[in-house]
Amino acid sequence: MRNPLMSTRLFFVIVFLAWNASAFGQDVATSINQADSSSSAVTQKSDLPPDIARIKERGELIVAMYHRDTPPFYYLDKKTKELVGVDVELAKGFAKRLGVGVTFDRTGKSFDEVVSKVANREADLAICKLSMTFSRMAKVQFTKPYIKLRQSLLVNQLELLKIQRGRDPIPTIQNLEGRIGVIKKSSYVDYATKHFPNAEVVEYANWDAVVEAVLNQDIIAAYRDEAEIKKIIRDMPKEAKNLLSVSFDDTSDPKGVAVPWDSHSLKSLLDFYFDSLDLQLDADRVLDNYQEVLETIRRRTQ
Repeated sequence: MRNPLMSTRLFFVIVFLAWNASAFGQDVATSINQADSSSSAVTQKSDLPPDIARIKERGELIVAMYHRDTPPFYYLDKKTKELVGVDVELAKGFAKRLGVGVTFDRTGKSFDEVVSKVANREADLAICKLSMTFSRMAKVQFTKPYIKLRQSLLVNQLELLKIQRGRDPIPTIQNLEGRIGVIKKSSYVDYATKHFPNAEVVEYANWDAVVEAVLNQDIIAAYRDEAEIKKIIRDMPKEAKNLLSVSFDDTSDPKGVAVPWDSHSLKSLLDFYFDSLDLQLDADRVLDNYQEVLETIRRRTQ
């Protein structure tokens, strides 16, 4: 995108200040004040494009985030009662670079609702391991993926045996029949419909309900990204003894940050921010080296 002429930029900033806009008055769940006056923070509001100037004028970055905890990406620490996680640390680091505080709006009851908050300009951005899908990108812009995950199944092996009928398990899974559980109003509703046309897609209110259903043999498999599937196998070894983790190398689930469709400068700045961190995140690194990832983000946003 070409930078606008200086005269045009000054005109938009003057008009913006005259409007005295106040578009972000929604209920928020967590607020962190971390305004940074260091030389690394963006400070000259008069030299900024409108989407960045709005945030600087307000003095805080408003971040939309799904209401249910999804460790280690975003969750409420039981001891400190603070919102923590990889996505939280990324948002805080970006706000620090801008020299503003950060407020997390966790009122979105579904991932699609979180995206709608950005589309309706109730938040500056959304970060909560959001899948980048066609329908969402019709409403908002996404940054380049900050983590790429594979789509995966958590299969109940007892239910799988019922439909194998002597066949090899691999083609049976590739052409899965039966009931597949997904989170309601998530990207995996469309993913499951596309990749498993012979299966019945069952939507549940949340991920815990999906996992419970596959453990109880109400469904043959749960469908989500590989990070969530691997966490179940790792954290629930006793319950997962009859479960099989299957990741598909030919499918991906890239996660990006959503911004309003016309916030081009904000998107570019976020892309630059992620490039400068050079985290090269994947499921195994986040799950196995969580603290090291957090420390790297903090160190590189000093």
